[in-house]
Amino acid sequence: MISQTTEYALRAVVWLAAHPDRPLTAQQIAEATRVPAGYLAKVLQGLSRAGLLHSQRGLGGGFTLARPPSNVSLWEVVQAVDPIRRITQCPLGLELHANRLCALHQELDRAIAQVEKDFSRCSIASLIEERGELVPLCAVAPKGKGRTKTVAKRAKR
Repeated sequence: MISQTTEYALRAVVWLAAHPDRPLTAQQIAEATRVPAGYLAKVLQGLSRAGLLHSQRGLGGGFTLARPPSNVSLWEVVQAVDPIRRITQCPLGLELHANRLCALHQELDRAIAQVEKDFSRCSIASLIEERGELVPLCAVAPKGKGRTKTVAKRAKR
């Protein structure tokens, strides 16, 4: 349902939210999230243009979230990089369907509306809060407040 680009954007935003201490470079984010660095750089630029990230050039520069993770929804990230469009008129342009959608397109639009609702309610912060043993994008079980040895080592780079 979501594109690879959207998956990469979500990984990057979640990683940045989990590491708010300092700006992270595209290369650091790419390594941590297992995303090709060149492609991720373009995704990060798109997120910056959408106002979701701040980018800082130069020594000590990198990317940070533009807002607190509790104020960024999954839906905003999705819409920033590869928007999911609601179906408001017949995609085939059929004259007979001009005033309303057929059953197929009504059902597809209903599903899209549900995704929009669910993704809008889910903040990035809610994804990084401890929910058990699995921390997003981490290969090691958490120690302490949702951070792992692996995460702590990478964050120091």
